[in-house]
Amino acid sequence: MSVEPRHDGPAGGGAPALAVFYRRAAGLNRETDPRENTLHVDDRWVLTGRRTFGFGRAPAGVDIAVKLVDDSGTQDPAVPRLAGRIAAPDGRWTLTNHATGKTKIYLTAPGLYREIIKDSPGEVLVRTWQMVAIRASGGDIEHRFTLVIGGPGAGAGAVHAANMAGLWETGAPTTSSVGAPAWSHGDRRTLAAYCYPELHGLPPRVRERGAQTLLLLDRELTEASRKWLEKQLGRLRKDASARLGVDLQGERGTPEFIEYILANRGLLMDALRELDSRPTRKLQR
Repeated sequence: MSVEPRHDGPAGGGAPALAVFYRRAAGLNRETDPRENTLHVDDRWVLTGRRTFGFGRAPAGVDIAVKLVDDSGTQDPAVPRLAGRIAAPDGRWTLTNHATGKTKIYLTAPGLYREIIKDSPGEVLVRTWQMVAIRASGGDIEHRFTLVIGGPGAGAGAVHAANMAGLWETGAPTTSSVGAPAWSHGDRRTLAAYCYPELHGLPPRVRERGAQTLLLLDRELTEASRKWLEKQLGRLRKDASARLGVDLQGERGTPEFIEYILANRGLLMDALRELDSRPTRKLQR
């Protein structure tokens, strides 16, 4: 959906501009191509530090109020009236949870994960790029806001540009402390597909990672394909285990294996861009 950016007025307020991209990510309980919700947006704004930005079922007390809706297009009853608020009172963009109940707001990016609850202090947005998400009941919908401080522009391809910027976040490691692995082009595509959610900073959720990896690699969900992927990942896990001196095989080693891949995420930029350039498709069983 192509949406023209909304501007909140002339620059001011002492804070750099903040680009906000909104996506109502739906169908998350079904195995669909994650690129559908990663690379498309439903609305966008370009803010300066003079305004406050709020989202929820019926937000009030903010300058820019984003009403979150459910499948029927009506107010989402699963979210509070005012769930979250973004403002720059002291020249730094800050996220606060204004829910009166137990609603959590997730702040994520590659290598970043925060759960913001109503008692949490204001979370200063220190990264150039991050995602803010709140879940509807049942887990089938996430309301996602991609926040880019100081750019990029809100034209075509801006969401992808923001995601790419996240790979090269200032101060973020791009190689592991034991040296960069000698991944082939095929290895990089496989790992970029395997860690696609983490590389795009998506909020954590239960995923059928193997099937999603094959879908992103444009391979059919056959037993032969699953065995091929298992063999490739086994070889890459073995190499990572040797480099780190830790056994990363099997499910127990998966979290550390993913951390290792993310530590070397700068090597996967071209492979991720290649995956994102392909058409999205449904996962067939």
